[in-house]
Amino acid sequence: NVIDDRELSQIGGALDEMSKVDPALAEIFDLKFFCGFSFAEIAGIQGITERTVQRKWEKARIYLHRSIRADLTQ
Repeated sequence: NVIDDRELSQIGGALDEMSKVDPALAEIFDLKFFCGFSFAEIAGIQGITERTVQRKWEKARIYLHRSIRADLTQ
């Protein structure tokens, strides 16, 4: 899946908003999506369980998806 500049900009904007609401969630998304770390690596960095990272990753993806979709409908 190739991401174009517009999509990357939308993700970046939504990630900025998420970092204001939940900085830890934004950090997990950043580490996974942009840095390419595994769930296990992120868990080690943050000192939490891998399962917690997976749950937060899903929450972040849902948040960003809704945020971007809302952005497109305006």
